[in-house]
Amino acid sequence: MINHRAFPLLVTLSVIALIVVMVLLLGKQLHHYPYVVAETPEGMTVTFLKPGRTTFAECNNIASNIVDIFKHACPSCAIKRNECLHELNTEQQALFSTEPLGVPSSRLRGGVVTYVSPRPDLDATACQESERQAANNTNDSRVTCFPAHLPRPLVNQQLPPIEASQVNFGLLMLAMSGIVSCLGCYLLIRYRHLHLHLSQDPVGSGPQKFHAVAAPRIGGIALLVGLLIANLVLFVTQKQFPVENFGFMLLAVLPAFSGGLVEDITKDVGVSSRLILTMLAAALGAWMLGAMLPRVDIPGLDTWLRWSPLAFAFTVFAVGGVGNAINIIDGYNGLASGYAALALAAMAWVSAQVGDVFLLTSALTMIGALLGFLVWNYPRGLIFLGDSGAYLLGFWLAEISVLLVVRHPEVSAWFPVLLLVYPIFETLFSIARRKLWQGTSPGVPDDMHLHQLIYRRLAGRKTPSGDAATVTANNNAVAPRFWAVAVLCLVPALLFWRETPWLVAWSLGTCVVYVAAYLWLRRVEVSE
Repeated sequence: MINHRAFPLLVTLSVIALIVVMVLLLGKQLHHYPYVVAETPEGMTVTFLKPGRTTFAECNNIASNIVDIFKHACPSCAIKRNECLHELNTEQQALFSTEPLGVPSSRLRGGVVTYVSPRPDLDATACQESERQAANNTNDSRVTCFPAHLPRPLVNQQLPPIEASQVNFGLLMLAMSGIVSCLGCYLLIRYRHLHLHLSQDPVGSGPQKFHAVAAPRIGGIALLVGLLIANLVLFVTQKQFPVENFGFMLLAVLPAFSGGLVEDITKDVGVSSRLILTMLAAALGAWMLGAMLPRVDIPGLDTWLRWSPLAFAFTVFAVGGVGNAINIIDGYNGLASGYAALALAAMAWVSAQVGDVFLLTSALTMIGALLGFLVWNYPRGLIFLGDSGAYLLGFWLAEISVLLVVRHPEVSAWFPVLLLVYPIFETLFSIARRKLWQGTSPGVPDDMHLHQLIYRRLAGRKTPSGDAATVTANNNAVAPRFWAVAVLCLVPALLFWRETPWLVAWSLGTCVVYVAAYLWLRRVEVSE
């Protein structure tokens, strides 16, 4: 039994304690930047700047190592500055961006080097020589040289590696959003008598309703609040984190979330309207975050995507489709939320591999919000995501997927496709099934999705009925089977996240298995 008085107090104290930990332990991090300036006998100034470190001692050690490297490569070079910067000025911050610089620069994994001399040809030569020497090195220390006054394309950007402190912060964000989401769900359940007449998902009210007790379908509110509080904590504690990007994600998702929330309350927003609002959210994401697919790793189609209007239209359609796909599979306790949490975990891992702190933190924060929601959704089914939560979750998954491909050319476009192949193919298969086989509109709901066939098979009868405990037990048995599907896709995706042929083969194989399982279940159901 829930202690209604003690639980809110406990969660509130946990949130306060977590905020205090973040402020005390993380508020001063990433403010010690190794900074070394050397001068060659030819009069060229070479400046080396590395990303911030958590402690002055660590920063000082790195700066000393840089000095040793300079001295070894150029014994006659003079070290002009060897220090740890507490803050970066505008010019220094630009070194880590994609903006063009007025001098040649080299970007390597974990730092930026600039070259300045009275002779421009000497600058360019030194920059090119550093890239050439790194290419001949066997320790995978890649260096990319960028000429002066030219953009430094994101395709060649080598981001600094993820540090342990950044991973720890992401995990704290996960905990923060989880606690807030859990508390939000508790309050929605505790005071459901105030809103259940608007928010409830009645038992047996549609062909896709397979729960035993009426429950609020506005769990998406708790997810959004968890993400908002996390964004606030980012703003307060992390000066060097791209907080504006996280805020842009939250702003962009509002049309999709709002359309779903209105549907949760009024039950009168059509599928096409919700799809359009999700596509509007995708358009905002493309505008504010640059989330516009430049490629899908398919010969021929990639050539067409070089035309920005087509790339924009394709991205908007794809993001809208993923949002709708997550809403379609959100039919049983823990199914969509658990599947998405596993997919996000894989995205977080690859984000860490490519050094993307923003995407790592975004994925972990949503995982936390989902775990807080699952406390109440699985296995008790006391609250549902609703359309607001499903479209919020679908957009978040789609945006991280797009940004991984946009920001990191080494990540295959089929990596997120394999992670989300089940909900994507479920949507495509359902459209074909309804339109071609049943002759109905793709937007008309039915009870013929794969997860519904599995539910009826588990229940042992075509139209399951019985006491609430039995119905809930059958409901809860569905999600783990699809979590297993997620894991079967997640493992090869993590093994081959750079290898398009393997990802394509596994994705197509998953689709074949889906069709075979669907046809078998349908044949068994008809024969009974």
